[in-house]
Amino acid sequence: MTPMMYERVRNMFGEVGLTTGFTVQQLMYEDPNDLSKAVMVFRPNGGSNIRHDLGSEHYVLVDVIGAKGKRGDAMAAVNRIIDYVQANPMADECIGYIQNIGAIPAPALTEEGRIVFRLQFACTFGD
Repeated sequence: MTPMMYERVRNMFGEVGLTTGFTVQQLMYEDPNDLSKAVMVFRPNGGSNIRHDLGSEHYVLVDVIGAKGKRGDAMAAVNRIIDYVQANPMADECIGYIQNIGAIPAPALTEEGRIVFRLQFACTFGD
């Protein structure tokens, strides 16, 4: 079975160390019940029409959720992700071309005081 695009992005980020220090989750955020743990959630977010043998764009959301009181660490992780994707847009043949959409959005806070950055990426895959 071919992994979904959000799984491919998760795999790529993990292989290059961008998820280090984060509990990695998929599809939905689940509270780890430990405010000292940072979380990174990978999920699909639509895209263009998917047709056989034609390239299509798959949108992937990556929520970077900082540990409470560690806003700087979350921001540093966001910067590392953006820098890596910018410098390596074709680093993974299972993803094709990856680019950030919308730059770095304004952060939000959870009720517990965790900072959240919701990054979006477009992955163009032609297989």
